[in-house]
Amino acid sequence: MGKFKLNRRSLKYGSNSIILIVAVLAIAVIVNLLVGMGDIKWDLTSDKLYTLGDESKTIIKDIKKEVTIYGLFDDGEVGAGSIAKDITNLLAQYEKLGIKVTYVDPDKDPGTIASFDKDKTKGIKKYDFVVKSGNKIKKLSMESLYGQESDYGRMYTAEPLITGAIKFVTSDVTPVAYFVEGHDEYSVDTDLTRIKADLENNNLEVKPLSLLTGEKIPEDCKLLVFASPKRDLSEAELIKVNAYLKGNTGRVIFLFDPVESGSKFPNFEQVLQTYNIGINYDKVKEMDESRHLPGDEYSFVGKVQSNDINNSDTYDVFLPDSRSLSILKNDKEWLKTYSMIKTTEKAEALSILNQGSTEQGPFDIAIATEVEGGSKVLVFGNGIFITDVALSSQYSNQFAAGEYYFLKTIVNWMQDKEDQTTISSKLVTPKTITVSQSQAKGISIVMMGVLPVLIMACGLVVWARRRHL
Repeated sequence: MGKFKLNRRSLKYGSNSIILIVAVLAIAVIVNLLVGMGDIKWDLTSDKLYTLGDESKTIIKDIKKEVTIYGLFDDGEVGAGSIAKDITNLLAQYEKLGIKVTYVDPDKDPGTIASFDKDKTKGIKKYDFVVKSGNKIKKLSMESLYGQESDYGRMYTAEPLITGAIKFVTSDVTPVAYFVEGHDEYSVDTDLTRIKADLENNNLEVKPLSLLTGEKIPEDCKLLVFASPKRDLSEAELIKVNAYLKGNTGRVIFLFDPVESGSKFPNFEQVLQTYNIGINYDKVKEMDESRHLPGDEYSFVGKVQSNDINNSDTYDVFLPDSRSLSILKNDKEWLKTYSMIKTTEKAEALSILNQGSTEQGPFDIAIATEVEGGSKVLVFGNGIFITDVALSSQYSNQFAAGEYYFLKTIVNWMQDKEDQTTISSKLVTPKTITVSQSQAKGISIVMMGVLPVLIMACGLVVWARRRHL
């Protein structure tokens, strides 16, 4: 039969292998063709970074006006790199929801920028995006869409900025939120930039305000914020704040961190007493081990209370270094008071004014009051939780719940809007595994010693079996 003998079993297994290989290749080709024809993409990231969120979809679905996003680039080239590609992919998702996206090269059409910035005050330039609806426009720089990198992860800002711009240009009115300066508060432009961006993305214009200038608080003020004052109001400022609140349209948020100096705020107290709220000169520590950081009783999780303001979708808030507040025992028929965030009964408050004096919990850390059909006041015994330092720290994921709570309360309750969809930035932390030195040594032995030997042994067994086919 010739020099070589063909074994039937060899032919059988060899033929099966060839058929299997051909079938796998055919399936792979067909799947690739279908994916290419259907423009199918999967977002396999755990945080769904490249998928338009439900909040954005809800906001856009409710928009009745025509919106166009202009990219001021040469032939639609956003730029090199994976982040630039991610932005173009994100914009494609907006297009699928009815938002028009178009690219214009300012070098070929120099009148484009001039048409968007007729008074030359918006600083629009090549490589920016412009969101437009009717006569309203909003500029988005490429740098802002890229987000920011920190030691604890990357802040993804493209989606909230784009959706926020769409919300801004389609809104008939943009309320103004003023953050007060002059009492050593956190600066809205350096310490609170993340919250500022969140508010702007939800159609609130944010401005700093000194109460020392002007006869009264501006007429366009829809929200007044005191972000952790370290000094008291002056008599002139007290008059202005009281007049603003007594106008029955005032909306004021006070955030008070503990002041280690023990300085008292009699004028702030006078404002708050009218609305049945007292501020205490202490520092709260939570003794319930399940609600504070290991070894740090002053960094605890406050429990969000169930009431007509707090929604069921809010999470408990991480609050390091807080002072307690009190609901005063002075019932007023015209005033509704709500306990917003509390400690457990195991909490203790250490007095700053009287060293060694301690009180037992539970304590209020946030209180809200509402004049029937009129003004609203919201007070927190903590201001740290909304700062940039907190929101970009190693505990950023814990602080994110407080950011959402603060934003949701402002956008909805403080503006008399029920269940309005809010959107905020997303900090994505790298997924890491921490191993000890002994564990690392064990993993190295397995990967570099045991695993290669196992693979070689399996190969020898297969080779030996195939020799006898």
